[in-house]
Amino acid sequence: MKIVEKNDNSLLVEITEKEFNLIRELESAVLISCKKEEIPTLTGWTREELLDFGNTLSKLARENNINL
Repeated sequence: MKIVEKNDNSLLVEITEKEFNLIRELESAVLISCKKEEIPTLTGWTREELLDFGNTLSKLARENNINL
């Protein structure tokens, strides 16, 4: 993993498929393991935001043929 570019609160990151899949698994594990009220404390996101993020990761995986 490496940071290609950093602007204010935004990062352009280059990651491997293995790293991408770890992020997918961690997102899923948080949803499964944590109570709804614990998720913001752990992630800074609401449960709904985390679900949306997971959907975005799944969409990116489908579009780019990245299998778990």
